[in-house]
Amino acid sequence: MATLFIVPTPIGNLGDITRRSVDILKSTKIILSEDTRVTKKLMKLLEINYSDKRFISYFEHNEEHKISEIINLLELENDIALVSDAGTPIISDPGYKLVREVKRANCADIAVLPGATSVTTALVASTFPPDKFTYLGFLSKKTGEKEKLFKSVIESHRHIKSTYIAFESGYRILKTLKLMQNIYGENVQVALCRELTKLHESVELGACSEIIDMIEVKKLNLKGELVLVFNILEDKNG
Repeated sequence: MATLFIVPTPIGNLGDITRRSVDILKSTKIILSEDTRVTKKLMKLLEINYSDKRFISYFEHNEEHKISEIINLLELENDIALVSDAGTPIISDPGYKLVREVKRANCADIAVLPGATSVTTALVASTFPPDKFTYLGFLSKKTGEKEKLFKSVIESHRHIKSTYIAFESGYRILKTLKLMQNIYGENVQVALCRELTKLHESVELGACSEIIDMIEVKKLNLKGELVLVFNILEDKNG
């Protein structure tokens, strides 16, 4: 029986890829890539010859109609590796539907390799309680939906105390922090994580107002995706 390998890639530092991930990328002939150009660049940096490999573009907008093709390849006993542009596949990237259908079809083994993910890296770096955490994924571009989500967090937090993690665009983070300040007031602490594992990695800690001030006064470089970690404090007013 073939194997579908879920292969994590570095989130910034090339040295964070595991030996097992490298071995799988070397030995597997079919690679499912979110962006084939990014994957080929990574393999070149890792000195992996990919001239004999078949790359299949597998991303959000073609995910569902690619599943039958991939299952057919697995049924023909072709091992396949699924990678994303950075980090562990399926966490906010395409793949869970494929894994579900492969499991249902019982056409291949599924091997999930451990590796880099910005979710838990940011959680540990935040200094907030890590024993219970809730991953909110990519925050909506729409302010109304974002506001609804943040308000629902208040209700869920009454029942289960948790640290919250989300991805946000650098272009929207200032507006998002101001929205959080309006909803939570001073009852929230924020960790804004940038460039994790890279040369200019930084984790800014403080109240929303403090992080907003850092952005507006220090003119922080906020390009790309940021990891926003926040911890709701006990309401001192009861």
